[in-house]
Amino acid sequence: MWISVDDIIAFHGLKPQHLNLAKDDQTGLESIVSDWIIQAQDLINVYTNRNYTDETVRPAVQNICLRLTSNMVGLAVQKRDSPIIKVNDWTIQTVPSDIFTEELKMDLKPFVKDASNEPNSIGVYAITGEDIWSK
Repeated sequence: MWISVDDIIAFHGLKPQHLNLAKDDQTGLESIVSDWIIQAQDLINVYTNRNYTDETVRPAVQNICLRLTSNMVGLAVQKRDSPIIKVNDWTIQTVPSDIFTEELKMDLKPFVKDASNEPNSIGVYAITGEDIWSK
């Protein structure tokens, strides 16, 4: 993984009870956060048209992964605590689920690989003169 589970736990101040886990369920917390890190990495790879690995990922992209995963944590905590937000006396709305924010996309912009400039594989057909349909 590009970032560690401990990075997220420290960055967000996350505790097991924040995710409705038993107070001492550190293993469950680490498992959930690990899954979210993998999901964040995949979102970044898809968005940038790249296939970063632990060895090739740049520190700036690691930072974006940290923030994206933290957004996942924040959304989970918000939805658990109160899925409805009161805007004013007459308006209520649900917690928005946008975790991949425009700010993160702007920060990733220098790392987006333009797939339209990539050479495509070209199929080559050999014309032999044989009639394969008559056999």
